[in-house]
Amino acid sequence: MTESARLVTLGTTNGGSTPIQADVTSLGSDVAVAVTLSTDYAMLDPPGYPFRASFTGSRAPDLQYPRTVVSGSTISVLRCEANALVNAGAAALA
Repeated sequence: MTESARLVTLGTTNGGSTPIQADVTSLGSDVAVAVTLSTDYAMLDPPGYPFRASFTGSRAPDLQYPRTVVSGSTISVLRCEANALVNAGAAALA
């Protein structure tokens, strides 16, 4: 028996019109995956979601959410978020 997908909205693209929803059924022990954005990505901070790997170190005021990362940037995120971005056509694996 398989579990149903547990979708969490992690951000939006296209000026907020396209939600980026990741299946967080199993986060596993994946290391961060690098993606290069092909559109601006407004990252959200959903309750209970792990702190994003690309934002290690001090949580400075400029790292508050929502945080828009501009197109062309390469960021490291958990595999489920990377898959959601690629599947939405908003990024490519770096």
